[in-house]
Amino acid sequence: MSRLRAKAKSLLRGPADAVRRFLNAPVRVSMMEVDQRVEHVQQRIEHNEIAQQALMARLDNLTRMFGARMDEIEVKMRPLVSLDDAYAVRLGDGYVLVPKDEPAFLLMLADATTGGLEPGTRACLKRLLQPGDTAVDIGANIGLLTMACARAVGPSGKVFSFEPEKRMADLLERTISMNGFAQVKLSRQAVSAEPGTLSFNVSRIPGHSSLFALPDQEAGHLQKVDVVRLDDAIPADARVDVVKIDVEGAEMDVVRGMQRILSSNPNIAVIAEFGISHLRRVGVTSADWFGAFEAHGLKPFVIEEPTGVCKPAEIEKLEAIESANVVFVRPGSATEKRLLA
Repeated sequence: MSRLRAKAKSLLRGPADAVRRFLNAPVRVSMMEVDQRVEHVQQRIEHNEIAQQALMARLDNLTRMFGARMDEIEVKMRPLVSLDDAYAVRLGDGYVLVPKDEPAFLLMLADATTGGLEPGTRACLKRLLQPGDTAVDIGANIGLLTMACARAVGPSGKVFSFEPEKRMADLLERTISMNGFAQVKLSRQAVSAEPGTLSFNVSRIPGHSSLFALPDQEAGHLQKVDVVRLDDAIPADARVDVVKIDVEGAEMDVVRGMQRILSSNPNIAVIAEFGISHLRRVGVTSADWFGAFEAHGLKPFVIEEPTGVCKPAEIEKLEAIESANVVFVRPGSATEKRLLA
């Protein structure tokens, strides 16, 4: 009898377990579905939060871009101001004076953005310079980059601006005063390896004047100028953050005259114009030109116009174009990090 009962139990246990599983299954399935739905909702919430953050970031960027574009439009809508011998052109850093007898130069500037003729280099200077810094502009011409430096360093900073050509220096002096740039000191001197007095070749093309002889199609007239070494012109106790050099092939002479400044300022940045035609005219090879800077532990980056993006310089590529501005910094320095930010 007991065996019969046990057998009956075993026969009934299978169906009972099946029923139990059947009854419990919907609960487990429902709970799993609930968990899955909760997880899906959480993921959607998290995804939406990320999407919202991305959207807000894009809106912020668009707002900044729109604001910058409106500023650009507002500045460019301002008319040229006619003075006795020059036009005052409004740019992003203030008013600049352009000679009335240089219509091509005037039209180039009027057609440019508020960043001027070299907006990428201007953007680079803005990244490198901070309020209170000291900048040097050698070959300042009418002062487009002197103005950019002055805005970047602010009233607490200092800008040493060098322009030997009389007419351009006269305009620059007025530009400095007109914009209230008390932090700018203008020197009507050329900068080279040795001090003295030399003949300066004034070009028919603004910005092409040089201590070296010019091509016949550019030659204008000669002007006697005082020449200084940068090491002598800048106070020995002054920290120098940025030096810009635009001297139509005489860059190596400038470097030879600033040995102290280069050695005593580990975070210095030097921006120099590389123009293969200028170098060939004065008998300097590209390798020697770059070597003059690299001998001081400086690494070259070419500044792309108009973006201001900086990439490692490649001599072969630079020799294939008319000119480009190259910025030299010491690898691993804080200056390099700001440059490439």
